[in-house]
Amino acid sequence: MANVDEQSFAELYENSLKSLEEGTTIEGTVVEVNGNEVFVDLGYKADGVIPREEFSYDEDEIPANIVKAGDKIEVYILRMNDGKGNVLLSRKRLQTKRLREEFEAKVKLDQPIKVKVVNVVNGGVTAETAGIRVFIPASQLGKKVDNLDEYRGKSIEVKIIEYNPEKKKIVGSERVLVKAAKDQAEKEVWAKISEGVELEGTVRELKDYGAFIDLGGVDGLLHISEISWKQIKHPSEVLKVGEKITVKVLSADPETKKIALGYRKAEDNPWLNVPYQVGDVVEAKVVSMKPFGAFVELPNGLEGLVHISNITHARIAKPQDVLSMGQEVTAKVVEVDLDKKRIELSIREMEERMPEDQEAATEEVKAEAPAEEVKDASVEDTKTEE
Repeated sequence: MANVDEQSFAELYENSLKSLEEGTTIEGTVVEVNGNEVFVDLGYKADGVIPREEFSYDEDEIPANIVKAGDKIEVYILRMNDGKGNVLLSRKRLQTKRLREEFEAKVKLDQPIKVKVVNVVNGGVTAETAGIRVFIPASQLGKKVDNLDEYRGKSIEVKIIEYNPEKKKIVGSERVLVKAAKDQAEKEVWAKISEGVELEGTVRELKDYGAFIDLGGVDGLLHISEISWKQIKHPSEVLKVGEKITVKVLSADPETKKIALGYRKAEDNPWLNVPYQVGDVVEAKVVSMKPFGAFVELPNGLEGLVHISNITHARIAKPQDVLSMGQEVTAKVVEVDLDKKRIELSIREMEERMPEDQEAATEEVKAEAPAEEVKDASVEDTKTEE
């Protein structure tokens, strides 16, 4: 009798189990989420398992963040046995229809579509989304690269520019989206630009004549003369690529797309408070030399000119004959012109003249004086000797 009861119970149990078939959809209950796998009770003699790669088309979607034990879940049966005694399931396959419908809707509305580059082929790359393959020509990528392999594995947004699913020809473009974003950024920046306004920008490139500043999609030119009140030879003395700075719009022309910028602050202008007067003796540093003289940096940051005639009592062909770059010199202020923003100095006046220089100067005076005066001077010299 017991055997009959046991047999009846086994039959009842078998009859109570669901009949499953590969390629069908079934609802189950999540039993456990273990790392990248989701175990599902299907009402069958074996549990089902959803591996990570079959959970979602979105690789950023983590199973533990989406489902938990006790949740009802609809799954697709891939195989009745995954080799470990479990039923192999897929949640991703059920997303296909919905995602394809979303894909087609975005194509019709000209909306961006996120795809993942999976391969490099002749003339471009191929990408996938929801099992749909999209070809992106190299000319339609967002940036030019020497090696298309740089794109492999990257997720990018594209706009479908050719759609023929019957011929399995779907072509996407990243470039049109990049251009559209750039145009929009330009439009927004130009809406803020006007003479005198201050903007934050990023130093994008340094040239001998100045720096190009990215204002958020639009470049402005910061001329080297507008970088510092001090004379500099190259923008790199003050700025570096990638640095964020606040600049002032000096002029802007929407038609030519040219923007002139300023960086030095008006309140820092050393000419607003010049502490030097004619006759002052200062310590200065030689910062540049020209055929006509040497420019020196004064203690407060101003620059002054020592004309070649004011460098030394001796005759020289060029400033480099007696001066060198970076040399510290003592000089006397001989002229201050605030209107022309000019300070002239003399190193010569601080020199002690050598006896032979004084004698040479006396000879020059005698040569220039009238004969009578020279004669009288000679008589006086004779009397003195007597």
